[in-house]
Amino acid sequence: MTTARIFKPKQNQIVYHYCSADTLKAILESRKLRFSDINMMNDAKEYIHGYEIFEEAATRFLNRTGINPNVPEIEKDFFDAVDKVLGQIQLIAHPFISCYSEEKDSLGQWRAYGDDGKGFAIGIRAESLDLMPVRTLKVEYDEEKQVLEMMTELLAMYQRYTANGKTNDQAFFEDRVLAATFSVGFKNPAFAYENEVRSLHVVGISKDQPQRFVDHGGTNSKGQDFPPFEISYHVSENHLRAFIDIPFWNQDEPCPISEIVIGPKNRSLASNILLYLGSLGYRDVELTKSIIPYR
Repeated sequence: MTTARIFKPKQNQIVYHYCSADTLKAILESRKLRFSDINMMNDAKEYIHGYEIFEEAATRFLNRTGINPNVPEIEKDFFDAVDKVLGQIQLIAHPFISCYSEEKDSLGQWRAYGDDGKGFAIGIRAESLDLMPVRTLKVEYDEEKQVLEMMTELLAMYQRYTANGKTNDQAFFEDRVLAATFSVGFKNPAFAYENEVRSLHVVGISKDQPQRFVDHGGTNSKGQDFPPFEISYHVSENHLRAFIDIPFWNQDEPCPISEIVIGPKNRSLASNILLYLGSLGYRDVELTKSIIPYR
């Protein structure tokens, strides 16, 4: 699972971030992408889903349901130890998420995220995501595949745990944290139309009072270190939402924005957008218009 969920973009692949006009302006001017508390995503069971997949996988092992006879029996104590971390992971490593789609012109996403078709979809070069201090995952929606992937990871974790004398050490702890973190790549099948790719930046929770989020910065795929980011809050739909804004464009690298798609109900003139992009220093950004006949 820890490798299966890692997003491996195709050459020159573009992923799309659907947003309102206000959000497009904020992203272009700040050169930052917003990462939001996973508990505030559109799926009400967003972070619970991965834990439910773990429960199903553990149950199959304990009941030997569909288990190859050559696979060793795994004692309940092992799953209890895994559960102690997975069940409390948000107090250990709390994901903040930024979401993209492999779909360039999706009616469902225009409705849900693109201001009901009045917004934009920002086309971002997929390989540029790893220049930020994040891990990018490809979301899996098939629940049976999710369970089998979790079972594969649990078996591998158990084998490492056994080889290490069943010691509850730092390596076992890190295995459990990694399994919990990468289960963020599992999502309910109802959202399969999103064809989602998601980047996550993990923050901690203070051990001292008052309790609060604490960011520790991070490292990108090139080994570049980033200092801690400020964790802020805004109100959206009467909810307080925690977020982090992370820079996405290192000036030493090519511009990560390749394309901007104008929503089906957006009446913006392409010429005006090009002039705006030029005023901010963006070059060679392709402008396209949604072909969906949505009113």
